[in-house]
Amino acid sequence: MKKIVSILLIGIFPLPSCIDNILTQESAVDLPDAYFWNTTEDALSAVYGVYNATRTLFGRDYYFDGMGEFQWTRGTSLGSGTWHPQASSASSMGFMWNNAYAVVNRANYVQKNLKVMINKENNSATLNTLRRIEGETCFLRALAYFRLIQLWGDVPFYTRVLTGNNEAVTLTRTPISAIKDSLLSDLTYAIETLPETLAGSERGRASQVAAYGFRGKIALYWASWKKNGWPELGGFTQNAGEANEYYAHAAADFEKVIKNYGLKLFSEGNPGVADHPKYGDLFQVANEYDSEILFSVQYGGPNLGQGQELQRDYGTRSTGNGQCWVQATYRLANRYQSLTTGDFLPPLILNASATLEGGARNPASYHNRDWRMKATIMWDGQRMLRIDASGYVVGDSITFMFGSTDGNTYINYDSNPMTGYLFRKWIRQEGIAERSDGPCDFYLMRLADVYLMYCEAVNEVSGPNDELVVLVNKIRARGNLPGLAPEKYADKNAFFDAIEQERIVELVAEGHRPFDIRRWRKVETIWPSPTGQVLYNSSGTRIRDEFLNTPERDYRRFYIYQIPTAERERNVDLTQNDPWL
Repeated sequence: MKKIVSILLIGIFPLPSCIDNILTQESAVDLPDAYFWNTTEDALSAVYGVYNATRTLFGRDYYFDGMGEFQWTRGTSLGSGTWHPQASSASSMGFMWNNAYAVVNRANYVQKNLKVMINKENNSATLNTLRRIEGETCFLRALAYFRLIQLWGDVPFYTRVLTGNNEAVTLTRTPISAIKDSLLSDLTYAIETLPETLAGSERGRASQVAAYGFRGKIALYWASWKKNGWPELGGFTQNAGEANEYYAHAAADFEKVIKNYGLKLFSEGNPGVADHPKYGDLFQVANEYDSEILFSVQYGGPNLGQGQELQRDYGTRSTGNGQCWVQATYRLANRYQSLTTGDFLPPLILNASATLEGGARNPASYHNRDWRMKATIMWDGQRMLRIDASGYVVGDSITFMFGSTDGNTYINYDSNPMTGYLFRKWIRQEGIAERSDGPCDFYLMRLADVYLMYCEAVNEVSGPNDELVVLVNKIRARGNLPGLAPEKYADKNAFFDAIEQERIVELVAEGHRPFDIRRWRKVETIWPSPTGQVLYNSSGTRIRDEFLNTPERDYRRFYIYQIPTAERERNVDLTQNDPWL
């Protein structure tokens, strides 16, 4: 096949294959058609290339949380410069545009050839296999386009192999409503053709339950945009009736996930014990195929060149030579509720004293809190196993103390500035790989997320009910929290606040929060004009100002991204989103 230079077409060829379940297979979509596309094994090999591109697209989603208020993210792994609400990230996301279209192009190429095979096939079992693979490509293409419309709204949309660079540079933006309809149709076909559950070597591929989950999520987002508006997207209109219709569609799909497949929360929601909460174990490689995980991007290794970098980004020099590029903030610490009352405790006092009552540097201030806190973040006095720079040798435990980094007595963290908190979530505590070769999959959808999205959708349609309260309480129970007090679900607004709270502490460091902020239109509430917020470390030292005396345009730019300049230079027919004109 000839080389294609258009950005929209880059990525039709696969990445090298990886030895981990679905990635164990050789991907060969770059072979000439005359020598390929003859057997189901050929088709499977090709679709693995689409999975590989999907991993590249979503594998660093955790960096997005740095644009929310609970995670400090530095470095340039996603976008340009330090990540925060006013960073240049929204104007430097061309790489994600490219990665999304790489998935689209691979999926379109596979589907083109699959249709030829399907039309020629007479064996019913082989037809079912080919249609399943076609359903997988529909599923993966829908995920890629969903990411594109989440960030940019209207985008170029096509479901066929483009004829060449000349066609690519004449594509215009398709209205988001038409794209949404096509994605829901793709996922409906995926539901009809994919297996209900997966086992053995098939784990990691798309399933029917995952297709229901993402079809529900797209409907939920459409409902949110229709309810709350998206004024930054030209031509988009609010419609309360349409919002309620799509909330109902979303609820119906989520209900199927919850009730039809026998899925359970990890360890059936057992909180574990205070010093070892079960929640933390879910984010270790041994549990990456738990039934709570509906779909994830796959990683393999070690020593295969297919590992993830969570240890590098979240870890410290003392825990596998990590660089601590992603840190928790005191704002997150304040969200963990009391085991006694089930409600918020007084805000931590940002002060360097280790004995101040209620002080952020006083370890006693963190007693009696949601157990998920200990499984998620670290504060002064917390300990973690030492892992050497190779990633293979595990030593004794070592203490974190903000301001102490000698590496002998205290955890050596590499970060400037430092928030006073470290993440424990995602950090390996076994010697199996170096910092950039992690084998644990990164989760794109979990059952707990589905519980909360279902509760949100039903609450919008008809308000809280006993079933929804039970589901929220199941999630709270994994943190050993008491059930919701009646006033927390007295009406629709109060219950929404309870849902938002659980989404914050349950899904932190998984890339969900900034997308929730945007679809709920909460930017101006979180960072009110003109003062915004100040981010401090746990000692009370200022790290940065956020939205201080900022123009209204900067708020609007948070809600929608800039169509990449390079794309518009190639294609004069691509219009720009209004806040970026």
